[in-house]
Amino acid sequence: MKEMANLSRSLEDYLEAIFVLEMKGGRIHSIAIAKHLNVSKPAVTRALKRLATLGYVTKSTYSDVTLTNKGRTFAKSIYYRHTTIKKFLISIGVNEKIAEIDCCKIEHVISEDTLKAIAKHAKD
Repeated sequence: MKEMANLSRSLEDYLEAIFVLEMKGGRIHSIAIAKHLNVSKPAVTRALKRLATLGYVTKSTYSDVTLTNKGRTFAKSIYYRHTTIKKFLISIGVNEKIAEIDCCKIEHVISEDTLKAIAKHAKD
């Protein structure tokens, strides 16, 4: 998906955070995103404005944030990369806290071929 490669790492993190919060249930507000990512509310507002402009999220008049179909598809792929890489790192003996930190960095730059190989290894 070439279009997805045009998002910054930061915007990918916002999409992933919204997806994770969505999976937990309930309504998603800027403040929950800010807490999840440990960023300021104004930073969230700027990111959401950009993501809305690109068609990844919608924001209601009551400040509810919702992923569009396009946003959900991309967020799922980011989350899949994250969880697959983390499982792999843990499986080779990396401490869980370090695996979490490292997979957050790796998920943005990993090739599809490498991710497929990691996913295959993680299943074995």
